Amino acid sequence: MAVAQRFAGHGFAVTVGVGVAVSVAGVILVEYLALSRLLTAVTRWPLRRILIGIGVVMIAFSPVILINPDQIYDDLIAPSLVALWLSQLIVFAVYPRFAARHGRRAVPAWVLALAASAFTVYGLWTAIQNAQV
Repeated sequence: MAVAQRFAGHGFAVTVGVGVAVSVAGVILVEYLALSRLLTAVTRWPLRRILIGIGVVMIAFSPVILINPDQIYDDLIAPSLVALWLSQLIVFAVYPRFAARHGRRAVPAWVLALAASAFTVYGLWTAIQNAQV
């Protein structure tokens, strides 16, 4: 917002700030829904119970996170990135099997899977290396 205000004025800075806030809220909502669907699939618990449980946990931990948000961010960014890269690696690694089940050609599927996996391994390696600083 500071850069937007410096170069384009207060009104644009407010617009940028609102856009960032809406974007962050959207990401939180999408993650909340994705986590609820994942837990429903894994545990076979009712969706309503899981939605309420995740909501309670999020609300309970919010005051703790607000005590020192910079430290929480610094502590959780590396595990979050490692989890992200590992989840992507799993998707890319099983893609050839998915392609074979759907009658797709094997060679392009393997080439895509290997290329994507290579980038993902690099991202994982970078996240781990930077976490050790």
